[in-house]
Amino acid sequence: MKIFFLGTPEFAVPSLKALAASPEHSVCAVITNPDQPSGRQLKLKPSPVKSAALELGLPVYQPEKFNTEETLEILKSSGADLLAVVAYGKIIGDKILAEFKDRIVNVHPSLLPAYRGVAPYQWALLNGETVTGVSIIYLVKKLDAGDIILQEKYDILPSDNAKTLHDKLSVMGAGLLCRAAGMIAGGTVQRAPQDDNSATYFKKIDKAMGKIDWNRPPKAISDLVRGLYSWPSAYAFFNSEMLKIHEAEPASEFSGHDLTPGTVITADEKKGFIIACGEKGALRVKTLQLASRNIQNFDSFLRGNKINAGIILN
Repeated sequence: MKIFFLGTPEFAVPSLKALAASPEHSVCAVITNPDQPSGRQLKLKPSPVKSAALELGLPVYQPEKFNTEETLEILKSSGADLLAVVAYGKIIGDKILAEFKDRIVNVHPSLLPAYRGVAPYQWALLNGETVTGVSIIYLVKKLDAGDIILQEKYDILPSDNAKTLHDKLSVMGAGLLCRAAGMIAGGTVQRAPQDDNSATYFKKIDKAMGKIDWNRPPKAISDLVRGLYSWPSAYAFFNSEMLKIHEAEPASEFSGHDLTPGTVITADEKKGFIIACGEKGALRVKTLQLASRNIQNFDSFLRGNKINAGIILN
């Protein structure tokens, strides 16, 4: 099957590479977002998908505006049997949807209809979910509402965070996308309509969400840390300086205290860095980072920073 690939971030790269390596399919070209300014000197940086596509020797298009007659003509003239969309970042307009009806598929990292929209795997962690997955759907005008072609579950591990889940689901999605393309080519798809009444949506992740409310129970704070790793990160303030927390877990052995939430229960190499939380619970901080410094485990952090038991983190 001849496939035109649309994608931009790192999440889409495994799907592009899997399709390009498949003996059953060929990628005829790639559309990705324009190069973006990056770094202090604001040099233009290609998207991860563009870099991967060029390594594969594939033609790359980067339209500033996607839903134009020019883009439609590029897609039509390619002779593509299928458009594969993986985190492209732009809405597919009516004309292209109509031209490629039932020939546009999308990789979405959730078990739809749950977690439609942006940041689905981050929100799964933030909400303390134990199961997530990937859905391959037909693309339609309504956000993430197309019929399901394939789904696969993933059991979230206690050690998973937004980075590990991103990486695992991107690889899972790549395999599912190749399978779905094969099913479409063979005419064996049994499409499953979504139940809109069961759909859930969540807002875009922003920096303000990272501020820790120590009145929450330790499990909720731990989920916040996992879901916002490594951006925008969960944070508190230590000596008026932002303290990002990258890894943490409930410390049940310190529960039952009567301390004000946010109080440092202990901060030493033997007992660790333990902070009082709501519901008389406690959180163990494992890796952390002061602003503009490197990420450290707590033992290393303690050698350069004095933290006294009894202080309260804002």
